[in-house]
This record gives sequence, structure tokens and C-alpha cells, in this order.
Amino acid sequence: MNRWGSALVCFAGLTRPQQLVGGMRLEEVYTAAERVRSAAGASVQHWAGRLAGKRAVLRLLGLPPTAERLGQVEVLPRPTASCRATAACRDGHPPAVRLAPPLAELVRPGSRVRVSVSHTDGRALAVAVCSTRLPEDEET
Repeated sequence: MNRWGSALVCFAGLTRPQQLVGGMRLEEVYTAAERVRSAAGASVQHWAGRLAGKRAVLRLLGLPPTAERLGQVEVLPRPTASCRATAACRDGHPPAVRLAPPLAELVRPGSRVRVSVSHTDGRALAVAVCSTRLPEDEET
């Protein structure tokens, strides 16, 4: 495993999320919950940010970004202690990463993968790191 992973996804001029993933199917790359959450957004930037987060996590794990592996990384908002709403809350929340079993086994016990996502007008950037669990971490 790498110490960190990063990814940049350009979405300037794109109008459909399918344009971000090329020949891959959205249903393979994004989980059902991610598709619902991203579709609620007003632009492709939500899809791009999530894709950047997924790619950064795979780089952290030292794996290529295939459709299957991208689909095994879920990036959704994590409600904070001050907001116990579900992931559907429209307020800003830090992203949380959930790994499917094949990928979760690559992370040391007692550790958690964290990701930070930022956007500009036409780009989404994400950085992923692996760290020990913090008191506010919840199993989901």
C-alpha cells in the first residue's frame, strides 16, 4: 500500500456523467447509492468528485482503476456528530469511504481509508490516506 494516493478528474465542458468513465458503464463504476446521490446534483461535478475519490483510493491501494475495482470503492458524505441525518443530507459533510470485501482486506486492521475531495470550475481533485481510526469513526 502506498502512503497516499491522489487523482485529478477534468469535467470542463462535459455534460453527462458517462463522458467521465469512457467505455465503462456507470452501473459498474458507481454504486447504487452513489448514482442516486450524484444524480441529485445539478452538474457533472458531483460525479467527477466521486470518481476522483475512487481513483485516489485505488492509487493508495496500488491498484489500477478498472470498472470492477472502481465499483468496489464507495464515496459518500458522512454525517458529522452535529448532524445525525442520513447520507442524503444536503448540507456539506466530509466524504467517507467504504470498501467492498476484496479491497477492505488490503487495509490494516484498526485503520481506515480517508479521502478529501475538492472542486474547481472544471476539475475535481482527491487525496486518499490510510490512518488509524478516530473516536468519531462509525462502522457503516
